[in-house]
Amino acid sequence: MSILNFLKPKKDKRLVSENDFNANLVKHYRLATEALVSLRDAAVEEEDKLQIDYFFYSDSLLKAEALEKEMQNMGYIVNYGIAPHDKNIFVISGRTTEIRMMHESLSKWITGMCEIGYMHDCIFDSWGIVSEVK
Repeated sequence: MSILNFLKPKKDKRLVSENDFNANLVKHYRLATEALVSLRDAAVEEEDKLQIDYFFYSDSLLKAEALEKEMQNMGYIVNYGIAPHDKNIFVISGRTTEIRMMHESLSKWITGMCEIGYMHDCIFDSWGIVSEVK
């Protein structure tokens, strides 16, 4: 009966696989180490708190909206829109509350962002520390 397989509803394919999730964690941990070294060179200490700009990608409006709500619940600034380079991709971006610039805090934040992205099937793509110290 494989001829009738086309009648079966197709399962939604995930944008973010478990392998993607794990590779993303490794990538962002490495970037965090590099960022902290640069911050120390710029006289930013562990007790200093800075905000972080973040970016996710999604292949679905519903996923983007769900991620937006999650980020709002965390007290983060967040917005989303259609990617200028691809009308089928949504960009979710924003800014965090202040986070201590120490390895443990940044690693915990990265883990959380990767997990939230995976949970909502969105790619945690990039982030950048906002450079002004308060």
